[in-house]
Amino acid sequence: MLLSVRNLQTHLHLRRGVLRAVDGVSLDVAEGETLGLVGESGSGKTMTGLSLLRLLPKGSGRIAGGSISLDGRELTTLSESELVREIRGRRIAMIMQDPMTSLNPVFSIGDQVGNPLRNHDIARGTAVRAAVVDVLRRVRLPSPADRLDDHPHQFSGGQRQRIVAAMAIGCTPRLLIADEPTTALDVTIQVQIIGLLRQIQADTGAGIILITHDLGVAASLCHRIAVMYAGQIVETGPVRRIYRQPAHPYTRALLEAIPRLGAKRGRLAAIQGQPPSLIDPPTGCRFAPRCALRMDKCAEAPPEITLADGHRAACWKLADA
Repeated sequence: MLLSVRNLQTHLHLRRGVLRAVDGVSLDVAEGETLGLVGESGSGKTMTGLSLLRLLPKGSGRIAGGSISLDGRELTTLSESELVREIRGRRIAMIMQDPMTSLNPVFSIGDQVGNPLRNHDIARGTAVRAAVVDVLRRVRLPSPADRLDDHPHQFSGGQRQRIVAAMAIGCTPRLLIADEPTTALDVTIQVQIIGLLRQIQADTGAGIILITHDLGVAASLCHRIAVMYAGQIVETGPVRRIYRQPAHPYTRALLEAIPRLGAKRGRLAAIQGQPPSLIDPPTGCRFAPRCALRMDKCAEAPPEITLADGHRAACWKLADA
């Protein structure tokens, strides 16, 4: 297994209390596999990705428990210098959510794409420029050799996303975390970015964690889906089974909220209420206050039920079935 995460707990220590941003997450990613991490905003998806790299807010963020294993190597016990030298950008890379804030406006794209290559001794001296051109060509940026001295504001949103992807794949990482890579892009560019991620995976064999709230994007790219709610994974399984036979009420509610072509006009389905506070989450099932199927037993933490090979969900309705 390329990546194995067990009972990961990430806490943010705030003035109001301890925010349990990631609370007992377990997941696996195989080589050449794409895992979709889906859920509402604030469910802990991005914080899970940042936790894998230990890129947490200084002073307040810390991994409070659990295990992160990459190719059998435990990452939670590594020093900061070991992470910088051997893991970040080299073994695990992340495409951040907003390409404009991920790129420094005062440096050229040639400098920025070349930095990981220099830092990890992939290329040195005059070879860096040729290596940057090569990686930008791999992400299909038009005329890369002529644009190395251009700055981020001189590119479109889709082109900036390609540049950020080039920074991530330049060192051929084993695991690529793509955080909302299609957000704020038009549909045509979204299709191109999805195709780009497929091509990167085909070329390098990297495992990919796709963080998204767009279930359509997840369906088109992922092999498996993990549904996250309030810092916890409530359901995981093969993509086709999740979409055709969703088991957890939250997963079903997310799928019912997707507009469908050809459907009669009417009000879109919505999940009533708001996600709970992660400083003081409800006991038991965290989705229970918003769930139409809740029972008295939901005040207790539900067990994870195995429904089929690779398909699991945590719900008392499944336990009583």
